[in-house]
Parts: sequence; structure tokens; C-alpha cells
Amino acid sequence: MKGKLSSFVILVLVIAIMGLFALNIYQGYKYERLQAEVNEYQNTQEQWFEKNKQELTALSAYSSPQHVKDVKETMKLSNASVGQTIIIETRSQVDSDAEEQE
Repeated sequence: MKGKLSSFVILVLVIAIMGLFALNIYQGYKYERLQAEVNEYQNTQEQWFEKNKQELTALSAYSSPQHVKDVKETMKLSNASVGQTIIIETRSQVDSDAEEQE
């Protein structure tokens, strides 16, 4: 009776160790998959950040007083009165609007 019990305990321990080993492998696989997904999100975030920096740089160039003066002189515009708004579309805005329509 004691021999059967000890062999049963050994069998349960072996099965438990094998199960824990399998769970460890699964956890490692899942971690690698999630790590790849996080890396992809980080790359996308960096691309958006760089694009936003470029857009802000372009916006600051277009909103500079010298550029506004040049546009005013080129288009022969008069001074805007209070309440009037002048909208100047950039190429990137026109391109993004065209992409949205497609």
C-alpha cells in the first residue's frame, strides 16, 4: 500500500512539473507576442510624433509675420477687419483632403 501511494505521488508530481513547464512555455510565447505588438505601437507612435513635429514646423513657417505679409502682397489682399478670417490651405491639407475623398 505504501509503495502504491509513493508511486502515485511521484506520478502526480511528474505530471504537475510537466504541466508547469508547458505553462511556462506558453507564457513565454505570449510575452514575446505581446512584446512585438508593443514594439509595433511604439514605432507607430514615433512616426506620428515625427509627422506632428513636421506639421508644427510647417505651421509655424506659414504663420510667421513675414509669410503672411508675402501672401498678402502676392494676393493683393487688404487688411482683414475684426471678425474676418483668412484661411490658407497648405499642400499637406490638400493632399490629406484628396486622400479622404478616395
